[in-house]
Amino acid sequence: MTLKGYVINLISSPDRMTHASAELAAHDIEAVRVDGFDGRQIDLDSFAPYDDRKARNFMGRSMSGGEIGCYVGHQRALTAFRDSGDDMAIVFEDDITFAREAAEVLGPLLDWLRTRDDWHCVNIGAQRLKITTPVETVAGVDVVRAHYFPMLAHALIWNQAGAQSFLDAAEPIYCPADNMMRQVHTRTDMGLATRTPLVNAGSFDSDISARSGGNRGIYKRSKFYGFRKQRRLLQEKAMAFSHKMRGRS
Repeated sequence: MTLKGYVINLISSPDRMTHASAELAAHDIEAVRVDGFDGRQIDLDSFAPYDDRKARNFMGRSMSGGEIGCYVGHQRALTAFRDSGDDMAIVFEDDITFAREAAEVLGPLLDWLRTRDDWHCVNIGAQRLKITTPVETVAGVDVVRAHYFPMLAHALIWNQAGAQSFLDAAEPIYCPADNMMRQVHTRTDMGLATRTPLVNAGSFDSDISARSGGNRGIYKRSKFYGFRKQRRLLQEKAMAFSHKMRGRS
């Protein structure tokens, strides 16, 4: 069965989809376009899935339209994967480029994942990893249990249980997609990551992703922003260290 790669893409950005499709084809992945959501065009005060009060309590700030657009795109991609019935898929944002190592690693990594049921999601694009436990070395690349699931969500391998776990927690929306993934996978301790990034982001200028607009982290901050950020990080890290101390690999 050909592995599907769900690519989140705005209809107004066909060049990005063309680029992503070529990257996936070069690695024997079938590109499936997922219609992106342009959150810049919505009125956040009337967008029912978004809970601004909860966002400000959790993040210490409101979310931006770009962050919500990115979040909804991942919801749509995971819904499409869930409904496909396939056992595994990769979700990509559309500004990706594969690293040189990917050609040798992806096939063995996917084969290895199919032999295990102790994971929900694998971040193959993370640049920084914290609070991990080694699991296996696959085709020369270390795979770790990411007790503290890494940020950035441009390239994620999912199985069906993982997709459902995210979708079950996905609404109301109150934090960026990668923050929600960190919450979900840190809580379940079912997240993995490759220590070497296999996919890089930033091939194009920012579009609707959470990285766009120059306002990530500073949008409508409350006076409690610093406190709430530190509280969130400490809670998540405490949970991650708890999992690590149990010695699971």
